[in-house]
Amino acid sequence: MRLNTTLALCMVLLGVNAQTAADGCPKGVYACLDVINSSLCISQNAERGTKEDLIKCVTYENSASNLTGAEKLCLCPGCHSASINAAIASKFPPPCGVNGTNA
Repeated sequence: MRLNTTLALCMVLLGVNAQTAADGCPKGVYACLDVINSSLCISQNAERGTKEDLIKCVTYENSASNLTGAEKLCLCPGCHSASINAAIASKFPPPCGVNGTNA
């Protein structure tokens, strides 16, 4: 019985901790939807690709946002794994300028 109680308490604490973890990808931002939808292309180009390669990943017809590719990537730095996020952040550091000033 004591083991069951301890196990249940651990599961509750793990659940609370997971809920409070910060999410670096603002899903309410349309630009971030474009970044999320381009995950495969971004993951293939993040480390060895150029800035232009990454911009092409998030610039497509009928995208959710009308921002430039550079602005999208700069505004949504936490939508992928840590290594991909680091590669994106190194190529598109803040501040994120309007009209592609970070391009």
